[in-house]
Amino acid sequence: MPHHSEGIVKKLFLSFIASVLLCFALPGETAAQQKPAAKPKDAQQLEEVVVTATKTEKETADAPATVSVVTSKDIESMNVQSLDEALTFLPGVYATRRGGHEPSVMGTNVLLRGIPDYSRTLVLVDGQTLNDPYIGAVTWESVPPETVERIEVVPGPFSSLYGGSAMGGVINIITKMPAKREFLPKLGYGSFDTKSLGLLYQDRILGRTGVILGYGYKESDGYISDEVVLKAGAGSTGTRVSGWERTTDSFGNTAYKVGDTGRRGWNSHTASAKLVTELSADSRFSFTASYFSYDKEWERFNTYLKNAAGAAVSSGSVTFSDGGDKTIALSESNFLQGPNPKVMYRYSLGYDTKIGKAGSLKAQLGYINIPIYDYIIPLSGATYEKGGQGSRLHRPNSELSGLVQASLPAAEKHFVVAGVTAGQREIETFQYRINDWRNADETGTTENRTAGEDTSYGVFVQDEIYLTDRLTAYLGARYDWWTTEGYIEQVKSPAYRNEYSARSQSHVSPKASLVYRPRESTTLRTSFGQAFHPPVLRDTFGWWMPTADLVYQPNPDLKPEVVTSWDAGVEQRFATGTLVRATYYENRLKDLIYRTQTATTQSIANAGKALVKGVELEVRQKINKGLSVFANTTYNNAKITDNPAKPSTEGKRMTRTPQNMFGVGLQGAEGPWSGALTGQYVGKTYANDENLDTVNGVYGSYDPFFVMNAKLAYKVKEWVTASLSIDNLLDRDYYQSSKAPGRSYFGEVSLRF
Repeated sequence: MPHHSEGIVKKLFLSFIASVLLCFALPGETAAQQKPAAKPKDAQQLEEVVVTATKTEKETADAPATVSVVTSKDIESMNVQSLDEALTFLPGVYATRRGGHEPSVMGTNVLLRGIPDYSRTLVLVDGQTLNDPYIGAVTWESVPPETVERIEVVPGPFSSLYGGSAMGGVINIITKMPAKREFLPKLGYGSFDTKSLGLLYQDRILGRTGVILGYGYKESDGYISDEVVLKAGAGSTGTRVSGWERTTDSFGNTAYKVGDTGRRGWNSHTASAKLVTELSADSRFSFTASYFSYDKEWERFNTYLKNAAGAAVSSGSVTFSDGGDKTIALSESNFLQGPNPKVMYRYSLGYDTKIGKAGSLKAQLGYINIPIYDYIIPLSGATYEKGGQGSRLHRPNSELSGLVQASLPAAEKHFVVAGVTAGQREIETFQYRINDWRNADETGTTENRTAGEDTSYGVFVQDEIYLTDRLTAYLGARYDWWTTEGYIEQVKSPAYRNEYSARSQSHVSPKASLVYRPRESTTLRTSFGQAFHPPVLRDTFGWWMPTADLVYQPNPDLKPEVVTSWDAGVEQRFATGTLVRATYYENRLKDLIYRTQTATTQSIANAGKALVKGVELEVRQKINKGLSVFANTTYNNAKITDNPAKPSTEGKRMTRTPQNMFGVGLQGAEGPWSGALTGQYVGKTYANDENLDTVNGVYGSYDPFFVMNAKLAYKVKEWVTASLSIDNLLDRDYYQSSKAPGRSYFGEVSLRF
């Protein structure tokens, strides 16, 4: 398969250099070309400035979308150890992850407005994509919370500015700019023997260059989250045992709890550097680099079964009586879960400069390299003590991307944002049969391998039109063109290799918005647009046979999913410090990329249509300068409307999408005290596309739940702060497939020099 990385690098580099040179050639603007001056605001109506909704600075009240902002102070007030945890209490956002603040390679899911799956929401760090090239998952832990200035969440389709993956919306993580010399060490300890160390140093060099250096380490013994629940057959041919517990699966079928997989011990490292140099009063250059690694350690599993002599039983055929003899064929592999380490490097170069009084030019290059992104499962017959055979999926992947963007007044009542983008993603997958499933570094015998790449180019333009002093229109569109190619090869007998030559596709994503402010305290907005989501490379070329009788089959002929959306909302601010927001939205999806599974094969195709109708309501109230309360609720009616591949799913709710959510909280600071008390409700979600998994409170179910979390911090000295956090304050017992942890504690001491 031909590779074009060198050509792409050259094109991106030349575009980057050209943009830098262009800034010196562009003339300044005349007074008639300047963007209209901002309207004066009352003192109580000072707004946050955001950039994600329009790619230019815009007050939240003037933005053509309902933008939610999480500030660094918000992050500090809550027990946020991973940035997705800071989004949990925002309207329209559904964030789910494994418990215990454990880093997740693929299990953390953040979706907006009922559009499921992490790959359909674009996540950026200072404008650079954080979704991985393989599956579109986001490693939230790779960005330390203490380095973040704010997070902007913009729901709704934004392919008109951001291209593919912005189907549900955009989440932009904006990191801090170095301001002064400061050293911020912190130490933490909590439940499950969780330990953390964080170091952050920032400085200004010669007044024009700033640097931020960060390092973080975390480790935990984890908690017992995964139970071993098996079905039984008839007969009495095995060792008679006791200790089992009768239960059901999430479908209501009788099953038996026979043990658990032990604690999920883990550790992670993060390191980051950011350098910003002011080349002049109006221009600057930036460079960022980051590293993240994650690994797991497993304690020995626990079997609850004992034979007549009282000895533990974890393998072989076992029999017990439950209204008749039942038999289960056990293997230690039922109790085992292999390691799935991940290592990621991320680099970014940026240049931006002002053009005249209101214009700007921006250029950016980004590169993500994930050399280790593995998944290992023990095979039948493996033993814990001696290792045993396993199947290792090794899937290195990378992405190179670039952007050149200009923002300029075009006339007295027009402000135009235009740009070009280019990118290339590459993946490879190797399936090895290894002799020791515990060894994440073993190569073993190659059984199959695949590779795929896609190259994309985009051109976008947006015109901000000032129709009157109080009415603004946004008209924009983007043209995206991309090619993809790859191969699938089975090395083991019977050997074969299928080559898939390059094929091209394109898509135009339009969007129109109106923002009307009849009064300074009132905003009315509506928008209509279309977005698309090209298939991730795992879906086109990520073939895997974890066992001899199960195949994960990709589809190189997949075409993009498309969503057509509209929304309408109102935002009202009161002199009492109250903010009220209400938004109604509809998302109509077609060519939905849909997975079907039989006993032997999981396949994927463009096979579905879906409709999401939703409402978001939000109230925020300032109590005083430092304290505020909030409440919000979200309703998502997300259903499959057409699916020829599986008609029985029509009319059913989309998987992993709750219908009802609400959040409440008190947060802020008062004197030396600061903290938050928050509550969150998430309704029932389904993992089964026919919504047959209706039983709650069992392993594998996705239960409705309400949890409360609390954090209280006290500034002992100006340079010393101590805090205590409590998650699941009410000690609620529930499952999100695996078992959620009960009440847990985390204490931390942070210093500031």
